[in-house]
This record gives sequence, C-alpha cells and structure tokens, in this order.
Amino acid sequence: MANIEDYLIWRGDVPFDIDPFNEVDNAVLCELVYTAFDGIVPGPGLKEKISIEDACDLFFEKHSENELLARTSLTKRAPFLIREMAHSKRFGGMKLSGFVNELDAEEQSQFAVCTFYLPDGTIYVAFRGTDDSLIGWKEDFNMSFSPGTGGQLKAVEYLNKNFARTMKQLRIGGHSKGGSFALYGSAFCKPHIKDNIIEIYNNDGPGFIPEILKTPEYKSVIKRVHKYIPNESIIGMMMYTKAKISVVSSNTKGLSQHDLFSWQVVRNRFTKVDSVANSSVMIDEIMKEWTKKFDYETREAFGDVFFELLSNSGATKMSHITGNKVKSIAIVTKEIQELDPENQAIVIDVLKHLMAVGGDTLKNTVLSKLPKMQK
Repeated sequence: MANIEDYLIWRGDVPFDIDPFNEVDNAVLCELVYTAFDGIVPGPGLKEKISIEDACDLFFEKHSENELLARTSLTKRAPFLIREMAHSKRFGGMKLSGFVNELDAEEQSQFAVCTFYLPDGTIYVAFRGTDDSLIGWKEDFNMSFSPGTGGQLKAVEYLNKNFARTMKQLRIGGHSKGGSFALYGSAFCKPHIKDNIIEIYNNDGPGFIPEILKTPEYKSVIKRVHKYIPNESIIGMMMYTKAKISVVSSNTKGLSQHDLFSWQVVRNRFTKVDSVANSSVMIDEIMKEWTKKFDYETREAFGDVFFELLSNSGATKMSHITGNKVKSIAIVTKEIQELDPENQAIVIDVLKHLMAVGGDTLKNTVLSKLPKMQK
C-alpha cells in the first residue's frame, strides 16, 4: 500500500501545470513542517527565502540519518521527505520562508509554522501540530474551553503580519493541532487576507468549542475547509466542526493512524472509506459526555491543577510520563494526595467522571455487540 513517501517517488516527476495541487501535496507539506528547520529557514518577514535544495543540503549537514532514526517521535521521518522533494520536478525550486518555532510557558502555547512558495505561484502556509512538550499538550487541553488559545491567536497574527500585501493565492493547512491553527487563523485574519485564501486543510485536527462555530468569521470560511481523518481517528473527532469530512484509509490501527505516513494514497488522492470505525465513534461519545458534565471554568481549573501536577513530577515532556507509566502514576497519585482539599476535589471529580463515562460508553457500544452468555 502506498503512502505520501511513495507518492513523491511515483509522481514527483509530474509538475503542477500538468497535475494541479491536491490533497496529498497538502499532507506532504504538513508533514514536512515537523522538520527542525531552526537556523536553516529564514524567519518571519518573508523577505528572505531559501530554496528547498539548499535547505535539504544544510539540514543533512547538521543532522545524520542515524540521529534522526533514533528518535521516538511519530514525525521522525518528516525530514526524509525533503530529499525526494528537492530532486523532483514537482517541488524542485520551491522556496521556504517565515519559519517560527516557539514554546511560550506564560501564554501556554506551542507554535511552529513555515511558508512554502510553490512552483505554481501559490503559497502554502503549514502549521505544525503538537510536539512532545507538556506546554504543547496543555494548550491542546485548553482548546476544550478557550475561545482562542495562545497558538491560535498567534496563527491569526502570523497571517496578518506576513500576508497583508500579498496578492497571491493562499492555502493554509496543518496536521493535528496545526489543523486547528490553520482554520482558526484563516477565520479570524483580516478580511482582505481571507479573500486570498482558496483552501484550508485540517488533517486530523480537533474541532472547536460550540461558540466558535457560531461566529460569522468561522462561517465565512467553512466551505473552503477540507478535513481529513483516518478511519480510527481520535484527535480529529474531538470537539465540534461544521466542515465536510473525508475518511481516509490507514495501514495501521488506533492512535498510530494519526501519523500522516500511515495514510493510504492512490495516484494523486487518499484512499477513502465510507465512515469511521466504531472505536472512533465510542471515543467521540466519551469526550462529548465528559464535556457536558463540566463547564468551561471547571475544565480550566482542572487543566491548570492537573498539568501543574505533571510538571511537579519533574516532567517537561509527555514522553517523560509515558516512558515509565507505573512510576509516573505513583508520582502523580502522591501529588494529588498532597493537594489542598478544593483542588483535590476538582481533580478527583473530573477523573472519576471521565472513567465513569468511559465505562458506560464501552458498555453501550462495544459490550452490547458481544453475544450474551448462555445460562
């Protein structure tokens, strides 16, 4: 089964004037933005650009293949795309600029973006999804109550500052949280910039709280949105959306389907399926039931206390916690026991309800499908 890497090998010799920009090109660029372009691609201002060929050479002068492959991240293969792209007719000569990679503890935001000047004369702005930092995961949680997280607001600012004078057609996209940034930034940027946006891509990114969906800004762009989720999507099913959704076939299972490399490709499009799996529907029901129970103020209070607990455990990255689950659970449990009564009650109440809802949903979806035991 083919993926985005195979696509570059098989169709890299087809220029945009023969086969126009498509959904797979979008995924390639949204994966590429996970590459550590720090010190290689010029920052905002967009006056300076670097060719993809030069960016490729500089990147592999700084990083060895062994170093890259030793990483545990789902996106560790992203840098290898640049080699195929740099030597292809399709992406050869593409320029990169406006790279930003910021972690802001005060604003609780993890924000990274790169602008690609394509050979067809259009511009693609790709926002990166969540990295391994606790700050990044905290911002993900903040989306469950905030009308605009730090990263979402920075996406608006990025588009307003860097494309105020451009007359070129824009495509805005991202993977995971980056997909949310792409849609939010496109919706709330200045009207004359919004007018130049021809397509918005949300690749397995979460939705928004209901209040955002009701805004005229959101409604003004929703028909330009392409949302893709794998058939066992978890992240892309979270919260609410009015976008048309296409369900993509993946060569793996569960949360691993969030990896864009696992999405199946045929020629110049994704392989589609009719609907998401029952497991995806089940998780969506769990999360929506949980959010109905707690108002925004309670969610915010829980998030602040819970992520402070994780930080107090000595962790700065999510992998510090998932790498040793038993030890991490013991540390967090001890931290909960030492909380003041008010905060302890909030954390315990929220976690208990989440487990209770999950139990009910499992009973009503998965267990109900099993044959009854004969007495």
